[in-house]
Amino acid sequence: MLERQLQEVKEELAQTVVALDDATQARLLLQEVAEFAREQARQQIESLVTNALQFIFGGDTQFRVEIEEKHKQPSAEFYLTSTYEGGYRVETRPQEARGGGVVDVVSLALRIALLEACGLEGPLLLDEPGKHVSEEYSLQVATFLKQLSQNFGRQVILVTHNQHLAQSGDKAFLVEMQQGVSRVREL
Repeated sequence: MLERQLQEVKEELAQTVVALDDATQARLLLQEVAEFAREQARQQIESLVTNALQFIFGGDTQFRVEIEEKHKQPSAEFYLTSTYEGGYRVETRPQEARGGGVVDVVSLALRIALLEACGLEGPLLLDEPGKHVSEEYSLQVATFLKQLSQNFGRQVILVTHNQHLAQSGDKAFLVEMQQGVSRVREL
């Protein structure tokens, strides 16, 4: 009787070990799939933001996403890399060493990448996009928004004080306050 119980316990232990091994294999597979998905998303985001920066500002600025694990959770840091005469390379975080216009463009491109990656449909609503981008580059921001609207089939609705952005739309409206009442007219 003791031998039979011992045999049953051994069989149960063997089944538990197999089940544990299956669970471990499944967990490892899920981790690999998640890592692959993160890598694909990272590459798409880097490409879209880099293209936006180069289109608007020219030059060879590259956007880089560094993904690492902090407290057993994936964490992302963003960097901009530029190469200057003589091959001198500078890498900084956008918010620390670049002007507000660069941060505006990075932020705008990240929002677009997120919308596209998540498959969210509908218009892109923007309030003062590129407000820190200098006048010198505002026409490129307008062209970028127009092209992204066409490329992604997404309507762009924006509020702006920038004439280049206002004039780039298929329709533009001016809202003026007159004696406490908002008046709207098509431009």
